[in-house]
Amino acid sequence: MRTSMSGRSKRAVVVGTLATAMAGGGLFATASAASATTAPADKDHCVVNLATDRTQCYDTFPQAISAATGGQITDAPQSPAAAAASRSFEQRINAIGRQAASSAAPLATVTLSIEYDWNYYQTTAGSLTITGTSGCDGDGSVEWMKTSLGGWNDRISSFKGYNGCQVRHYQHENFAGAYTSPVGENPSMMQHGGLNNQASSIHLI
Repeated sequence: MRTSMSGRSKRAVVVGTLATAMAGGGLFATASAASATTAPADKDHCVVNLATDRTQCYDTFPQAISAATGGQITDAPQSPAAAAASRSFEQRINAIGRQAASSAAPLATVTLSIEYDWNYYQTTAGSLTITGTSGCDGDGSVEWMKTSLGGWNDRISSFKGYNGCQVRHYQHENFAGAYTSPVGENPSMMQHGGLNNQASSIHLI
């Protein structure tokens, strides 16, 4: 789900859902709730499109990335860990976001974050690629949100943001409970930032 693109509406989202976070300034705090949606995730590598709130899952990471990029990247590394470490892969993912920003195409698919079931981007338990129609602009407001991670509830242990996005993870659905500070990458939520295997909803900022 994307927040409104108008300046006033984006500020309202910040006030309505992140006021406590901004006021508290700490790593964890209590957040307000919003409506939730869920989608099944029954294979190892899933892609969620926040513009449509639809989740599709695939047998391999390259298949998931091909779907996430609308077929523009069909040769992603077999290993999500290799992808996370690859500057070339990051540049290609971000180039798609820049292309979408300069295009009037309404159905562009832009990768916002890749979330991993294990620490250090390990591949054993799968990945969740989060997409939208545009990246994040870095102004500190919420650009995209997922009120419920569905089949990925309480699974995320590491992640990396793309196309300018930082990710804030919430302990419960609807942005409730404890939450993490927004960052662009965390190789180990077990060691840095908490909420390892506890995230149930997210904001992309």
